[in-house]
Parts: sequence; structure tokens; C-alpha cells
Amino acid sequence: MRKLTNRILIISSGFLILTIGISYFLYNLSETNYLGCATEIPQNFCGTVSPSLSENATEGKKIFNINCAACHKLDKKMTGPALRGINNKGEFPYENYVFDFITKEDSLNKINDKYTKILNEEYNYDFNHNFTMTKTEFEYLMDYVK
Repeated sequence: MRKLTNRILIISSGFLILTIGISYFLYNLSETNYLGCATEIPQNFCGTVSPSLSENATEGKKIFNINCAACHKLDKKMTGPALRGINNKGEFPYENYVFDFITKEDSLNKINDKYTKILNEEYNYDFNHNFTMTKTEFEYLMDYVK
């Protein structure tokens, strides 16, 4: 009787281990990896179509997704303002203001820049934009958000 019980226990354990192994294998086989926010190439999903972008705007989209998408949308206010057409709004104090704001906001705050103060009060955030970005990368970003 004891041998029969041991044999049933061994067979049951083997069957359980086999079932778990097959389940794990099938799960890994069917798993799809999707890239998401703040990755270099976000994937479209059902029902979305990415408009055709120029090569520079495509690079700008990558820069936007990595640096900006956590707080900004193109056409909707979030933590920060909507960014579509930001460089065409004509409301900035000088021509390179947007670049300076993105790359050295802390310096603008130190000199008590009036427009920077207004933005910080309107959006009520403590985050300072101090991204390391070349002029070329900035131009790509502006090509994307225009």
C-alpha cells in the first residue's frame, strides 16, 4: 500500500511539474513586447495612425517622447502647456527663449525672468527644464511640435 501511495505521489508531482513547464513555455511564446512612453520608438496600437513625418520631425518625436511626454501633450494641457506650435505663438520675450527655457530654466529663474515666473505660477510646478540638448536636436523637436 505504501509503495502504491509513493508511486501515485511521484506521478502526480511529475504531472504537476510538466503542466507548469508547458504553461510557462506557452505564456512566453505568446508574450508580445510593446514599447511605451519614453522609449525611442513608441509603437502604434489598434485605431491609431501616425501621420507621415519628415526625417527631422521623426527625430523630434523621439526627443519629445524621451524628454517631454511625461508632462506635455501636443494639443492638450497637462502638467505643462500644450506644445503644438509653441515656437509660432510669438508671445515669448525674445527669439531663442524656448531653447533657453528648455536647456537652462534655472538660469532664467535666477535672473527673475518675468515670463518664466508667469509660466511657473500658471502651471504651478517645481520642475526646472535643464535638458542637455544641442541646437540641432532643438530644431528637430520644433519640427515635430509645429
